[in-house]
Amino acid sequence: MNPVQPDLPDLPDFLDAPGRTPVGRRRFIAGTGAVAGASAIGSLLPARTANAAVPTGASNFHILPKAVRLADTREAGYVYDTIVPNQHIRVQISGRSDVAVPTTASAAVLTVTAVSFDQYNHVTVYPSDEGLPLASNLNMIPRSATANLVTVKLSQTGAIDVQSHAPCNLIVDVLGYYEPVSGAVRGGRYIPLPSSRRAIDTRPNMPGNGSYTTVDLTPHLPDGASAGVINLTVARSTADGHFTAMPFDVPGPPTTSTLNVSGPGEFRAGAAIVPVPTKGQKLIKIYAHRAAFIIVDVFGYYTDDELSGESTDGLFVPVTPVRLKDTRDPGEIGRMWPHWVVEVPLPPGVEGNASSVAINATGVRTRGPGHLVVAPARQAIPPTSNVNWATENAVVPNHVITRVTSTYGLIVYNETGSHVVVDLFGYFTGTPQSPTYAPYVNPPPPPVGPPWILRVPRLGLTSSVIGGGAGVVDLIDPVSGKGYTWHWTGTGYMAQNAHVAVFGHRTEAGGPYRYIDQMVPGDLITVTTGDGREFTYRMVRRDLTDAATANILNATRAHPGTTFSIVACTVGYDSSKSAYPNMWAPTSLKYRIVVTLELVSWREV
Repeated sequence: MNPVQPDLPDLPDFLDAPGRTPVGRRRFIAGTGAVAGASAIGSLLPARTANAAVPTGASNFHILPKAVRLADTREAGYVYDTIVPNQHIRVQISGRSDVAVPTTASAAVLTVTAVSFDQYNHVTVYPSDEGLPLASNLNMIPRSATANLVTVKLSQTGAIDVQSHAPCNLIVDVLGYYEPVSGAVRGGRYIPLPSSRRAIDTRPNMPGNGSYTTVDLTPHLPDGASAGVINLTVARSTADGHFTAMPFDVPGPPTTSTLNVSGPGEFRAGAAIVPVPTKGQKLIKIYAHRAAFIIVDVFGYYTDDELSGESTDGLFVPVTPVRLKDTRDPGEIGRMWPHWVVEVPLPPGVEGNASSVAINATGVRTRGPGHLVVAPARQAIPPTSNVNWATENAVVPNHVITRVTSTYGLIVYNETGSHVVVDLFGYFTGTPQSPTYAPYVNPPPPPVGPPWILRVPRLGLTSSVIGGGAGVVDLIDPVSGKGYTWHWTGTGYMAQNAHVAVFGHRTEAGGPYRYIDQMVPGDLITVTTGDGREFTYRMVRRDLTDAATANILNATRAHPGTTFSIVACTVGYDSSKSAYPNMWAPTSLKYRIVVTLELVSWREV
């Protein structure tokens, strides 16, 4: 079930400003069909008109011969309204003299780029005559450039607002538009592939600075396809720069970008819609401003007017941006663990009417390098990726067009773990897929080894638990080991149904366990792991053993279940006096005290 890792990722923990409640913000409340600030989710969606063949607002796609820049706050000469300098601009999309987007357009496909200043930031694109929605399109770290594909409904006057939470430079390029139709059409309908497919992966051969990589989509797209829907992933960038997916026959270098990287070693994905010849070979090319590995996955295509048949399937219905899933919300799945899946149902009005949806998927507070895969729910998870990052604690978005399953919507598979946010921008008409698999069962969170932080309130002790240790305390350097606790090699890790053992000094290296004999049954300790989990244990017994490793380990396993044992030296039996002078006191290396605790609970902190 695990998809192939495209060796891929980037960005930190800032998606929506806490406590911000702009006018007009609407939110889908899962399981209720209600929207905060609206009577129902259906109020955000075009309703079907009586006797209409298609939903009101259903539109077909028109791609421009090449992308056209409409706004760039870094340069003079672009016409747009600056509502809040460096933070909020209004851009006219339709009815302009410099780009062929008609006033009848219902939605636009854009590339929006933000060049951040010195703050974490996010950007939302929305119709200019509607309030700021709870959604985001871009997320960025300080002093970085980030681009993302954006599908957005247009206002009644054909304009959009681009809202940045913090000051930054904003760039808007238009790639195409949707125009309403009244019934079946040939061209401009979106047809998803049965499953996403990998078209090219240049590894281990890295294209150089200023290079063009040819990508042949012919095996994946039929005659009659006028544009391919792809995901471009850049792996192991060598410097800051930009990358563009473009038609094969358009000369370069391009004047717009598909995605941007801010430095070496980045992994970044960006969706793109690229025109292809309707007949014959369907070639596109990828321009690399900087050397990097290039990976291209293909997800579907748009039909043409000549070779495609008429249908109402694949028409796009734009909606007011609305949040479908945020795993940070109370009652949600929480911060996901490696190889976890979350289902994202569709709201009323979309469910049952959509074959595919246009969403923005964001990984938030990532656990480590990894990726997200978006796919129809309860179907096979494809060997491709949609969102990629290279670091922990990143926040990374990407535009996704994905097929959906009736009743269950879509899923997001998480390769290494993060929070997941999904925002909806519209849907494509047609019949959803039928589920073919049972619900995905998430595996337990993975075991995690040291370093840990051990807290023993009875002793007033906070100690770093480090890995490695032969199980013989007198082999430990009493100077360099001051205050530390050692994990007993070969015993369990946190989150394993196993017996964990640690050991430390009672008299040397600061004597952290000098008073361990004062612990009593019922005492609690906590162990905090490097991946942010806290495990609570309760003392259940203590044992005295000699220094033989086998006997010490047998004592740590004496209590059934998931346990944690602290091992330290003690006096034990004095053979010269045939007595136990103080069998639990420190000073002797001949015997061991083993304090064993059982797992009570764990939580993420």
